[in-house]
Amino acid sequence: MRILFTILLSLSVMIADAQESQGEYEDFLADQHLSAKEYILSLFEKYDIVILCERDHREITQYDLILDVISDKRFRSEVGNIYTEIGNFQRNDILNEFLCNDALSDRAARREALEIQRDSYGAGLWEKSNYAYFIHGVWDTNKKDDNNVKIYNLDIGIRDWATATVEDIRNRDSLMPHRDSILADNFLQAYNSSGSEKALVIMNFRHAFVKDVGRSENAGRYIAEHFPEKVANVMISGTSLSPDMSLSAIAQGRWDSSFMNAGKENVGFDFAGSPFGQTDFDMIPLPGCGNYEDWFTGIVYYTYFPDYRIVCNFKNFISRRFAKELIRRYQLEAEVYDNPIPTAKELKARYNTVVDIKYSEDSMFDESMTEIEKYLH
Repeated sequence: MRILFTILLSLSVMIADAQESQGEYEDFLADQHLSAKEYILSLFEKYDIVILCERDHREITQYDLILDVISDKRFRSEVGNIYTEIGNFQRNDILNEFLCNDALSDRAARREALEIQRDSYGAGLWEKSNYAYFIHGVWDTNKKDDNNVKIYNLDIGIRDWATATVEDIRNRDSLMPHRDSILADNFLQAYNSSGSEKALVIMNFRHAFVKDVGRSENAGRYIAEHFPEKVANVMISGTSLSPDMSLSAIAQGRWDSSFMNAGKENVGFDFAGSPFGQTDFDMIPLPGCGNYEDWFTGIVYYTYFPDYRIVCNFKNFISRRFAKELIRRYQLEAEVYDNPIPTAKELKARYNTVVDIKYSEDSMFDESMTEIEKYLH
């Protein structure tokens, strides 16, 4: 009986603590009125480089926010350059030629954006839809404005798959253990030749951290060390990574429920001096990592967690022509790794079925949805 009483008492204390932190979150949010876009733009008044920590690579609504930022005349006239973790550094000239080509029709631009995504990586295609969606969006805003925005991809890649050799593949893959330092070096090279002191950098998860995690060296840390006091990094509201590598709601759902209770679907603020910043850092499954304010300058909350959208693949990603090219890439890589070579039918089944699903509809997030609903008024 005494053991049962102790357990019940501990549970009641935990619930009381959760309710207290919930109240602190919501009281703080009541006084926050700066939109996510305005918060990001305001950081450029103090910092030269703003790193956005992309949430789930597959999630597409965050790119509506980023496109809203870059379509603003202040961004276009004062910043102008975007640097992305995803995409082939070797093909930036091709990318920016596309972004500045206002002679294309919208339909032709969508085809070209898809073609650029096809050629960004090798046999292992980047199947997330947001890359082509994003670069087409930048092309569209450039067509409407004389101040053209440029994108510099930072990732390791091969310049031309049509002439690629087995040695090219070996050289590419030998660089992968040093990927973060190469992302940072590629950023420095592109940034120093851009002619602008301002930069918006988009990187996913730990790559945007300005500190290292365990043995992982992060690109954000390299950049922040190279430009002391000039770099801000901003968390786009997202998920935490569980020990089994699944994704779940931050702070057991208390953050998202607080934003939903407060009616704050589009807001940004510094972590310093906020109860959110003082929350235990749980984006990674490692104990003793401090608080969120130790890892990020601030946060932008954009779209409620249940409405995050996973969007992957394209209706005609694997066309008849591209199927032959992709199989040739598989054959080339098989000479290095002896991997199986898929058929055109298998490739079309894998990549031509469009996935478009909300978090609230994905069983992976059932537990997170239950946690969030527990704290909703």
